[in-house]
Amino acid sequence: MKRKSLYRQEESMELQMTPMIDVIFQLLIFFICTSTFQQLEELLPTPVAHAFGNAESMEPVEIPPEILDLGEIVILIHYDGGPYWDVSGTRYRKLEEIRALLLAVAENSTEMPVILNIDENVPLENVLDVYDLAREARFVRIQFAVPKET
Repeated sequence: MKRKSLYRQEESMELQMTPMIDVIFQLLIFFICTSTFQQLEELLPTPVAHAFGNAESMEPVEIPPEILDLGEIVILIHYDGGPYWDVSGTRYRKLEEIRALLLAVAENSTEMPVILNIDENVPLENVLDVYDLAREARFVRIQFAVPKET
């Protein structure tokens, strides 16, 4: 007599790949749509405080009334053998004088726009020095003047 097997022969199992591929594509689309491909911006460390001295050691500066009347600071940057700055008709030869002026004006208002009007032959280093000083004084609106098209 033949014994009956307790275990039946199982039918061959087929693995359905279509639903798995659909899920993979759905996940791929989700991660592509939710990811950002833009690099994060970082601030470059600049030793502004070390380069220009300490704010407490500076002597007080008188603010020209033209600046307060106009409601904006226009800094003309020129280069003639070396940089010099022109603010409301007053010429400054030292960057420390510009720093003292910007800090004095910032005590009244940091919302006042600082407009940098730069000659074409001014080195970028001098432009960045004034920009860094305006940022150090906590000015919010620092703008660059664009020459008029002729």
